[in-house]
Amino acid sequence: MVRLAAAERRQQLLEAARVSFLGAGPNGTKIRDIAAAAHVNEALIYRHFASKQELFEAAIVEPLIKLMDQLQSEARSMPAGTEDQLVSFTRDFYRSLLRTFSETIDLFGTVLFSDRGVGRDFYATHLVPFIDSVVETVHSNLNSWDHEDFNPRIITTMGVGMCWGLAMDSYFREEELDIQFTAEAIMDVVFKGLLKR
Repeated sequence: MVRLAAAERRQQLLEAARVSFLGAGPNGTKIRDIAAAAHVNEALIYRHFASKQELFEAAIVEPLIKLMDQLQSEARSMPAGTEDQLVSFTRDFYRSLLRTFSETIDLFGTVLFSDRGVGRDFYATHLVPFIDSVVETVHSNLNSWDHEDFNPRIITTMGVGMCWGLAMDSYFREEELDIQFTAEAIMDVVFKGLLKR
């Protein structure tokens, strides 16, 4: 076993855990599997993490929480302005959301679908507040553009769902997602459907 500084060892364990959890899910992964993947003994893992759950949180959940916080911050930063500024901001936001989902679809899948309780808790604790913050942003900018009547919560959830679904589709087809083209296609659906004719 190579001697590493504590921070480097922790990172090595997190990477081994991430691979193990993504492969077998939180219930199918054993500490011994992670130890074998990291080429360490199990006792070393317990020096850094109190339990398998803590390791799962650090390896899979914490990175997603940071990403959701970043996306929520982006959503709240939308400046009040003209219709053109709104369209530009929304396009950039969809690009960011598509990129985030594309790069982390396997992590999201593990958190949301490998254990029903974990998935519900993560959704309620992190995705709902994110969607709600986007809805608040949409509400605060409704007077910035001339639009058809619509329900901001439905449209926001639909937009997030389209990004998620398209990222998932490209992941399972093993195709590269064209972020720019896809964001434009979503913009067409949302804005052409909502703009006053």
